Amino acid sequence: MAVASGPPDRAVAEDGSDPELVGRLAFRSQLRYIFRRVLTFLDEVAADYGLSPLGYHVILVLGGAGPQGLAERDLVEQLASSRAHVSVLARTLVDAGLVSRGSAPGDRRQVLLRLTPLGWSTVRRIAADHQARLRRLVDDWEPAQLESMLEQIMTVYLGQPGRVRLERPPRP
Repeated sequence: MAVASGPPDRAVAEDGSDPELVGRLAFRSQLRYIFRRVLTFLDEVAADYGLSPLGYHVILVLGGAGPQGLAERDLVEQLASSRAHVSVLARTLVDAGLVSRGSAPGDRRQVLLRLTPLGWSTVRRIAADHQARLRRLVDDWEPAQLESMLEQIMTVYLGQPGRVRLERPPRP
């Protein structure tokens, strides 16, 4: 392989490619493909419950905020969406009985959104369905395969090489 100028510790091909980089990019590409597939089937689960992907994201964020809820302006930031869009989406979820809207204590101008009991039940059921689908995705993997993938994520994405050790209970 002809070597062009590059970092002194790495061989770079004449065409500018770097075999180590190519391997890392291939892994990133494969992982991104997996993430997109996972997001697609997670969105399908949300649709089974009558929610758009963004509607599910709202109840997920509100669930993560806990029973105290979240100010609508903070939800706008969390969703990286417009205030008008979040307001319409929140109204839709209020109408569906999943979210309640009220004033924040101490500042009646601030809109506070919380999950209703139906919202908590829905997000709980969706989370269980998500977990079951994700589990099926990796159920046939040997622990060593999953360990390897997690180690590559640590190295390629975080620049932190390390070891991962998984222990699965025996299958019935």
